[in-house]
Amino acid sequence: MIKLLEKIKNEFAKGRGVRIGEAAVASRKIHVISPERPQLVRIITNSDAGKVFYNRFNEGEIVHVDLFHEVRRVDVKKVAENLLKALTEVSKEALGDFIDIQTGSGGGRLTGTLNYGKTESLLKNHLNHVHLAVLLDDDNLDFLLFLIIKVEEALLEQGIEIRKVEKIRNDIGNTPCDLSPYATNSDSFLKQTNFSKGPFTENEYQRAIELSEYFGSINELQELLEYFKSEKRKDLFELKKKYGDLNEVLARLERNAIVCKKSGVYNLTKEGESLIEYIKQNNKEIELILKRMIRDLPKKGEKIITPAFGNAKNTLKNKGILSKKIYNKNEWLEEIEITETIKRALIRCYSERKKLSISTEDIVIIKRSFEKGQDICLLIDASASMAGERLRSAKYLAKHIVLTSYRRVSVLTFQEKEVKICVPFTKNFSQVDYGVSSIASSGLTPLALALERALSYMCSKNLKNPLIILVTDGIPTVPVWSTDPVKDAIIAAQNIRKKKIDFCCIGLQPNKDCLTKIVEAANGKLYIVEELDKDVLVNVLNNSRHLI
Repeated sequence: MIKLLEKIKNEFAKGRGVRIGEAAVASRKIHVISPERPQLVRIITNSDAGKVFYNRFNEGEIVHVDLFHEVRRVDVKKVAENLLKALTEVSKEALGDFIDIQTGSGGGRLTGTLNYGKTESLLKNHLNHVHLAVLLDDDNLDFLLFLIIKVEEALLEQGIEIRKVEKIRNDIGNTPCDLSPYATNSDSFLKQTNFSKGPFTENEYQRAIELSEYFGSINELQELLEYFKSEKRKDLFELKKKYGDLNEVLARLERNAIVCKKSGVYNLTKEGESLIEYIKQNNKEIELILKRMIRDLPKKGEKIITPAFGNAKNTLKNKGILSKKIYNKNEWLEEIEITETIKRALIRCYSERKKLSISTEDIVIIKRSFEKGQDICLLIDASASMAGERLRSAKYLAKHIVLTSYRRVSVLTFQEKEVKICVPFTKNFSQVDYGVSSIASSGLTPLALALERALSYMCSKNLKNPLIILVTDGIPTVPVWSTDPVKDAIIAAQNIRKKKIDFCCIGLQPNKDCLTKIVEAANGKLYIVEELDKDVLVNVLNNSRHLI
């Protein structure tokens, strides 16, 4: 025990981290965990946890602990209850005010409500470990061991397996650390602020990030808040048309103290009015953070989804036209032609009567000439059943495509007996953001009409490597040329095949049989998913090999 404490003190003094037991990593620094290698934890030795997380004046005040477990949603309130009980038993309950906790179900101050840390990115990043931040000096590091033991006991009590950390690595990282995915409201007592933020508090920033991530648009969030300042708030008819899950939207705004209900009418609170002003003054900065969140989807380590149906010939593999040339040291070294390089080295060394070695003059490089450009038509089902998170996820997909590539994107929606061009072909994020913000769900699913109009629209344009991506949670329910909506959809899909336009469909399990017939007719690929979640949609697209 004494030797372990001495080791912890010594490593902390060197600015390094330590593994405690098999599953816990502790330091006074930031930890970086890669989803691809969860057994490896990097300690960023030049990023103090207290300064980065809490804007503290001095380094070396906060101990950062990550305790790893199987991928499960840990009940943070039960863990906190166990810890507070243990602290009381050793007469250290006052320390609970200076311990922050975060799990895959939420977090905050140990003695607080624990209703913070609810952003999607923060919850996902903590599905495999419990995070603790503790105000603790070197003379009380034995308390650190006590905390780790009690957290492990709390996890076992919930039936959650502890997972071994195979290796820790102390690295120098890039500064300043980008913790925008971790931005969230908090009741922590560990915060210090040594700069002025004007009339606004940190809460406005965190609310703006959390809510803009939820809606996928800072402009849509501002428009919604302005709605509750106007006389329109007395009648929610317009909002009901736009948000099929309006009750969930209102509940989220109430939880964030943005609106409150009085005499049957929702009104903007003082916090809501302050948030509007904050968004107006910091719109560009918030949008930059939101773009980064959208661009970084999906989270690394997401399971790769394979097609439920697909023609192998349909896969786009544009590796470019090859040419070989002698490397010029003034050029950027990209791809080496290994066989030719070794041949040249052998010839040179033989003629010079030297042992085999490779020099710059031997190197032969490969130049690839790529056919750049791809035009994508995102065809979104906007029928009534797509209301809420499904429709928001489809909008996210459009923004992700335009942010992560040089591809042009257009967005078409279909509902009832209508197909609408919401976004014409563009590479402009603002145009996509504005266009998809007007999409509202209602009515039936005219899939045959949607496929026919999408094909017609694409054929009217001069497109490069055209691709139609269909996102739907249903099956055809509105006929066009006959009385059979499925038959009509198959005919429309066959026309897509004839025009040699690539086709991809993302749908749900209950509709697999019907969608398979349609995708087969289009000579496309079908991806069946459990839910139309934004991470899943982006994951499918990035791993489908449809993108050039």
